Amino acid sequence: MWLKGKFFLSGEIVEACVEFDTQIRNIRNNCKPDLETPNDTIVVPGAVDMHVHVRGMELAYKEDVTSATKEATYGGLTLIVDMPNTSPYVRDKKTIKEKLSEFEYYSRCNYGIYSGVPNEGENVEDMPIAGYKIFPEDLWKKETENILKNSRKLKILHPEVPLYLFRGTRLSWMELASLYMVSGGKRVHITHATTIDTIAISKKMGFTVDMTPHHMIVDGERDCLSKVNPPIRDITERNKLIQGIHEVDALVSDHAPHAKWEKNMPYEVCPPGIAGLSFTVPFVFSLSFKGIISLGRAVQLVSTNPSKILGIKYGEIANEYPANFTVIKRENWRYHTVFSKTTYTPMDGYPLDARVYMTIVRGKVAFLDGEPLPVKGANVFDKNS
Repeated sequence: MWLKGKFFLSGEIVEACVEFDTQIRNIRNNCKPDLETPNDTIVVPGAVDMHVHVRGMELAYKEDVTSATKEATYGGLTLIVDMPNTSPYVRDKKTIKEKLSEFEYYSRCNYGIYSGVPNEGENVEDMPIAGYKIFPEDLWKKETENILKNSRKLKILHPEVPLYLFRGTRLSWMELASLYMVSGGKRVHITHATTIDTIAISKKMGFTVDMTPHHMIVDGERDCLSKVNPPIRDITERNKLIQGIHEVDALVSDHAPHAKWEKNMPYEVCPPGIAGLSFTVPFVFSLSFKGIISLGRAVQLVSTNPSKILGIKYGEIANEYPANFTVIKRENWRYHTVFSKTTYTPMDGYPLDARVYMTIVRGKVAFLDGEPLPVKGANVFDKNS
C-alpha cells in the first residue's frame, strides 16, 4: 500500500509517499497513492502508551481488551503495554499465557504485558513479556532484589514506599524515598512521577521517567473520580510538574478504569484510578500546536522515547520499521471517551487543539475519522509474532 500525505520525517514536516505492508518498504517524494491523508493532517510514528491497566480477565466488567484497544486506536495509540495487577494477578507462567491469549484473540492494536514480581521459585524471564512492574509492596521482597540485579528486562517502578495508611499520608517524600530502594538496578524506569523533584532525581540516578497528563492538569483530588495512586499533588507541585514536560522521557496515560458503581462509592472506600487512554496523544500534540513544545518533542514523548525505553524497533518512520502510524488533525474539540467502558473522567470537556484522524496498525487502518475497524494486533515482545 502507498500512503501519501504530510509526514514527520527527520525532524520536519514533508510531503511524502510511504509504501508498506506490515513493514515500511519505501519512502519517496511522489507516488500513485492507495490512500491519501487530508491536507490538514500530519502523519507521525505510531504512538505508544507504556502504562495501561486494561483489566480484563475477572475484571472485564471494568474494561476488557476489545473496549480498551478500540479506545486506544481512537486516541491514536498503536501499541499499549498492560500492567499485571488484575485478577488473577499476572506473575507466573500460567497467568501470563492466559493474559497473552486474551490479547491475541481480542486486541485491536499492538500490545505487550508486564509481569508482576514473581513468587519465590517462579521464573518468567524467558516469557514474551515487556518486563516487570514493581509496586510499593514489592520493594521489601528478595525476589525484587533478584530481578533488579539479574533481569535483562525492563523494570517499571510505582514510586511510593509501602508505609502509607491513609490518603493524607501519601506524601511526596515517599515517592522520592522509593527511588533509592531500586538504586543500582538495571533498566529501571520510574512511572507516573508526580513532582518535579522525582523527575530530577530519577534522571540523576540514571533512570528513565514518565508522567501523566492528569497529574499536571486535574485540579486536585476532590472526589472519587479524581482519586488516583499516587495522588494528585497541590497546585504548587502541579505548576512545577508542568515544567517536567521538557524533562521527562515519556508521557503515559496510566489508564485505570473502574465501573461507574465503584466510583459512586464513598470516597474513603472507592477504588483509585483515572481512565484516560485516549487523552494523552491529543493532549501532547495540542501542546505542540499551541507552541508550548515542538512537534519533535511531542513525537519523542509518545513514540520515539517509549519505544527506546521498551527496547523495541518502533516509533520511527523509516525503512524496515513496522508500519504503524498516527495521523493527527488540527481541530478544536472537547475531550470525552467513546469506546471505553468508563464513560466519565476528570478530563471530560477539556479543550484540545489536536484530534486523531487515523490510526494504522501493522499496515492496516484500525481507526478512521471516528470509526474503529477490526484490525488484529500483535505482541511486539514475541519474536515469533
